[in-house]
Amino acid sequence: MNFCLHGSARTVQEAIDRAQRAEALGFEAIFFADSQMNNVDPYQAMALCAVNTKSIRFGTAVTNMVYRDPTITACSFATLNEISNGRAIVGLGTGDGPVYSLGRTATKLVEFEQGLRIIRDLLHDRGVDVPKSEERAGGNVKLKAGKRPVPIYISAEGPKTLRVAGRTCDGIILGTGFDKQVTDWARRQVATGAKEEGRKFEEIDIMPAGMMVVGDDGDLARKRVRSRMANRAHHNFRFTMETVPEGEAAGVKIFMDNFDISKPIEERINPDFVTDYLLERFTIAGTPSECIAKVKRLEADGIKRILLTPPNAIYDQVMETWGKRVIEKY
Repeated sequence: MNFCLHGSARTVQEAIDRAQRAEALGFEAIFFADSQMNNVDPYQAMALCAVNTKSIRFGTAVTNMVYRDPTITACSFATLNEISNGRAIVGLGTGDGPVYSLGRTATKLVEFEQGLRIIRDLLHDRGVDVPKSEERAGGNVKLKAGKRPVPIYISAEGPKTLRVAGRTCDGIILGTGFDKQVTDWARRQVATGAKEEGRKFEEIDIMPAGMMVVGDDGDLARKRVRSRMANRAHHNFRFTMETVPEGEAAGVKIFMDNFDISKPIEERINPDFVTDYLLERFTIAGTPSECIAKVKRLEADGIKRILLTPPNAIYDQVMETWGKRVIEKY
């Protein structure tokens, strides 16, 4: 199993320190949030992380097309890929908190897929066709800088977005959590999209994502993760409820009705509304042995890597414990 970290950084030094420590602890990659106004710019931070590390990979989880044109994203990642000697990973979404908080709206899915195809074609040296006009000759325009290709992952939860991933991407940041039945459902959606494009489903990496806390007191670990994982669950169920078992639907509806997106991220829900089903689905939390057991179940299901987000308040502590008590023992 490959373990990847997700988080945000308020300073460039914090990003560098975390990347270096994550590399030393055995994490495969670290993904940075692209939340302007709240975090440092991830592209600049990743570039500095790259020159201060040797093996860890870097990606965004996730950037968007609302603020960054697809051609800019392609060039930025090709540049990062050169700086890091092939360690860059494109991570994209249609737009969530950073978009809505500044009064914008997420990219429509049809436009998102068009943008993904532009990024993919540029990063695979196929170029993009530009129509002729009075200002330009038109024709095929290629990316002429940076190291190519770069793998493209998108954050996906709903069936339509999963099918887009199957048609266009190298991998999926699967925000539906760690539930096997839901992962199987997501695989079917991705496989449908891949078939539509004549691609092989087996070539598309599925990376489940969720929150993590590990410690000697399993109950305390689950308590600490409860509020922070609520945002991930709420984001998921805005797109579809079809993955919720019938017996859990009432509890999930109460959770959604009481979620307040206008509040700070860890204050958006009373933890009492986070059901045990949601906790189990969207987190890996507990003692080291409990966490290892869950990871082994995921590996048995064919999962090759997972993306884990520690709560901000205890980020470094959880990262350290996971590295020493889970990765080293795995």
